[in-house]
Amino acid sequence: MGFGNKRIALIGGGLGGISFANAALYAGLENIQLYEQAPEFTEVGAGVNITKNANVILDAYGLKDAMRWKSSHEPPCYMEYRNFKTGEVFGQIDEFGNPSSRQIHRAHLLEVMKERVPQSTLNTGKRLTGIEWDAASKEYSISFQDGTVAAADIIIGCDGIKSAVRAHLGFADHPNYSGQMIYRGYVEYSDLSPVAAKELRKTVVYRGKQRHILTLPIGNEESKTARVGVIGFMTEPLEDWVSESWMAKAPVDKLAEHVEGWAPTVQEIIEGLRLNAERGPDKGLILKQALYVRDPIPKWYQVQKGEVGSGIILLGDSAHSTLPHQGQGTCMAIESGVALATILKNWEGDNLEDAFAFYQSIRKPRTDKVTKTSAEAGKLASADVPEGTSQDFNPEALRERMKWIMNYDVLKDVYEKGADFFEGSEKREGLIQAQL
Repeated sequence: MGFGNKRIALIGGGLGGISFANAALYAGLENIQLYEQAPEFTEVGAGVNITKNANVILDAYGLKDAMRWKSSHEPPCYMEYRNFKTGEVFGQIDEFGNPSSRQIHRAHLLEVMKERVPQSTLNTGKRLTGIEWDAASKEYSISFQDGTVAAADIIIGCDGIKSAVRAHLGFADHPNYSGQMIYRGYVEYSDLSPVAAKELRKTVVYRGKQRHILTLPIGNEESKTARVGVIGFMTEPLEDWVSESWMAKAPVDKLAEHVEGWAPTVQEIIEGLRLNAERGPDKGLILKQALYVRDPIPKWYQVQKGEVGSGIILLGDSAHSTLPHQGQGTCMAIESGVALATILKNWEGDNLEDAFAFYQSIRKPRTDKVTKTSAEAGKLASADVPEGTSQDFNPEALRERMKWIMNYDVLKDVYEKGADFFEGSEKREGLIQAQL
């Protein structure tokens, strides 16, 4: 029983799609194909922070050493907060236990997660143009822009916040502009003074009025990947946005205008961004992104009428996009991937709608809460009155509001709640922790 032999098509080869591909291998789903619209697997952006709740899953997949080769190691704290004018520390959040958070370039993380996935399952240059149900052959026919067609029993939309699979399911909602633009870039440690370089060997937030700068200590010295990832969250009106895409490039000077008069280290960051940008092909420019998010939707899936074993479901940002203020976008996709793969592999019955509904019942309350609390965290970080601490913005309160995210064991939750629905009710609990 179950859906282990079903043909599964993954639409989207970013971190969400690759996350499910790894989860499928781990769970024992072998009949998968992944379709990525780009000509090669790439990730655009700056660094990403992978936290305990996701690292424990990646470690169980056997990716710990490969990931640590290009990520930061054992940070001194989870996050440090500094005064935007003086640079003085006014608090920090300690790590949430092992494995600790790891800061890594998004492209390096994608490379690590792609290592275990068989090349025969990866297909590039496949931009989705249509999904149709073939009643004669009782399968989905998936059309791509290059003229090719694929067949599948189950389709998983991992194609991000602009998801074409989501649109196919009939959702005509529009993403909401958050009110902020993000400036992304890198600073080499060698371009910083010794004082600033030491200061930025940890994750730091400089909290200003309606804006803040987050720095991540990306990579490490051993693999020659160490540098500072800079993410500037700046409140700007959308009418000033002239790009037709959500992602564009802007002069470093535009970010500099936002942080004029900020702490000396912030000014070093700006100068470091200028130096690094001048070395690249886009002289003086860094990435700039309009920050959007979608409201949660009531249902993530659709099962083909009359065919209990075929359906379409959304995963990652296509289902539950979130603002990045708690670093959980990729982490939620990793959690959701292993949950869905485990359910599909172990489901005792043959009704896919029951399995999909169970999966959503496990994941949606958590991802909805992450979406809500991430928006709240962004408002706390870019405050109207940024100086010092408050009842809601202090290390103890901030750590407390994130503990439920970090200390969650997704497979324990799946196996405990799914015991009555899985083949063999004695299924393992806490499986991931046992393999560390």
